[in-house]
Amino acid sequence: MMSTLETASVLTKCDSNTPWWGLVVSSIFFAFSIPAVATEPSVLGYERQGQDPADLSGRLIVPMVHSRAALPRTYTEQPQSSTNEAMRLYGSSVLLQLPQQTTERGTLETRLVIQNQRRLQDGSGTETDRMQETYVNPVIAGDIPDPTIIRVGEIYYAAGTSCDFAPHYPLYESSDLINWERIGSVFRDTPNWASDDFWAPELFYRDGTFYVYYTTKRKDNRIACIGVATTKDIRQGFTDHGIIIEWGEEAIDAFVFDDDDGKRYITWKAYGLTDGRPIEILGSELSEDGLSLLGDAFTLTDHSRGWQGAGDEGQCLVKHEGYYYLFYSIGGCCDNRCDYRVKVSRSKNLKFGWEQLPDPILSGGKEWKCPGHGTLVTTADNRHFYLYHAYHATDFEFIGRQGMLDEVEWDAETGWPHFKNGSTPSARAELPFKKTEQKRATVWEADFTSDKNLAFLEWDTNHSKPSIEVANGQLRIKPSDNEIAFVGLRPSTGNYSVQAEVLQGDGMSGIGLYSNQQNYLALMIDRAELILARTKDGTTQVLSKQIIGDRKSLLLRYEAVGGRNCQFSWSENGADWSLINVNNGNPIDANSIIQWGSSPRAGLMTKTQNNSILAFQSLRIEYDFREQPDQRE
Repeated sequence: MMSTLETASVLTKCDSNTPWWGLVVSSIFFAFSIPAVATEPSVLGYERQGQDPADLSGRLIVPMVHSRAALPRTYTEQPQSSTNEAMRLYGSSVLLQLPQQTTERGTLETRLVIQNQRRLQDGSGTETDRMQETYVNPVIAGDIPDPTIIRVGEIYYAAGTSCDFAPHYPLYESSDLINWERIGSVFRDTPNWASDDFWAPELFYRDGTFYVYYTTKRKDNRIACIGVATTKDIRQGFTDHGIIIEWGEEAIDAFVFDDDDGKRYITWKAYGLTDGRPIEILGSELSEDGLSLLGDAFTLTDHSRGWQGAGDEGQCLVKHEGYYYLFYSIGGCCDNRCDYRVKVSRSKNLKFGWEQLPDPILSGGKEWKCPGHGTLVTTADNRHFYLYHAYHATDFEFIGRQGMLDEVEWDAETGWPHFKNGSTPSARAELPFKKTEQKRATVWEADFTSDKNLAFLEWDTNHSKPSIEVANGQLRIKPSDNEIAFVGLRPSTGNYSVQAEVLQGDGMSGIGLYSNQQNYLALMIDRAELILARTKDGTTQVLSKQIIGDRKSLLLRYEAVGGRNCQFSWSENGADWSLINVNNGNPIDANSIIQWGSSPRAGLMTKTQNNSILAFQSLRIEYDFREQPDQRE
């Protein structure tokens, strides 16, 4: 009987000068392994070139294969295989580009093994059909640490940390949990009492009102507190009601929970900065209007009763079959030394009796690192999904902690929860809802003929907000205080490019990668000069300087790989580009500008000493989403 899943072995030959990244399969010979039948595999994008029926030469783009582990065993047994395999993605298919080996004849050979896309005999459809029934993480790409999620009817809402960039706390909306639309921000302007470190917003909804309980530092003493704000229309932003929790040296990471008896509780992390006292997760009843605490606070993590703590934070609560379940995160969260992970405990009483599951239920894998600080949401059909953050193993803090989604299930025998797809973050998982399709925006573009794209542009909240307006097809920025003024976006993935048309003016203007006033990398026009410079800890190093003379405008561009390695170039016409040659043509490493806990932003930068207005004609950011193979450990 014919196997339901056939494999094809493909031997490719190419000229010795052909680079691996530009490999186009020129001669293909198929030899089926189970069984040997004279049938072409119905692969995606196969373009047969030979006229002879025996000549199968052509260009081959094969259906996506998730990982080396997903390839048939015959691949791993090939003597020419090695660990340097690579895949270049093209939409929903992938051109496999595997290692080349020089033979005695001096040619380069590459052996591929692909899965034949014959319809499976069990009637379950093709492998491609199955791929279309899954989604790829992250579901919210780019830097969105500490995500929160709620459901209101059939619509889901999410928000996340914005650190020291405004507008504060980006807001998203979705109907299917995998496609998220940016709809605004919690605060367009900074609350009067707040200063910096805008962390861990927690959304809540009750009786027609949206609440957000958020962490930031007081302006007068810079102690982290929890504030509260409300709105009837989440797309119109929130009205601030000030501080609701101030607890010693620190109160962060709020979570709000409605119990079965109608009482509402808020929990938070305390004592993280108190010498000689372990961190605790505290709780308190909330008032009916949700704007103040009632009664005395209590601890959910009582160390005197045997609680084993490890920096517990980022908690959320859910009640399931008589138990309260506390999901929480432990370990280091926020740089490339992190070891963040998710644990769970349970109790039949909210205020005591917590039993801890010893091992984490979610830890970093090969592809996604340091998962945690998430929130559970329950679907209308009573399934549970956890929206959390994690670092990509390559892009890491250059792109930041991205929004991930995984389903949680409960063990029928023990009652303990576990993640449906294993104990490491899913690269790909089953769609939460059938007949949905995940989409990604690969281009963000503004020609400044209107101000529709201005709402989501970010700036540094630690410095004066630059004056920004759109007029006559231009974005006009007026810096203040003789400082670098930044306006830009959170990059969505590590491989991307930024391009802007910059008008020559009385000051410095250009594009760059920005962490803060003391740390950035920028290519800027300074009147008749084009300057590429890197600023680290306030000290600027000029990497390149060239005379460009008087020009009306110039196109500037940089391309990033892994969010880290950047190459800058310029053009007069958009067709012919001149590379800024630094480091013998090698990319510039942006590692020096990285700051703890926050990813750099990409966009426009200006500086002037006489309050001049500097203008831009366009801004375009292109993303190369390369689906990551599932490398679950």
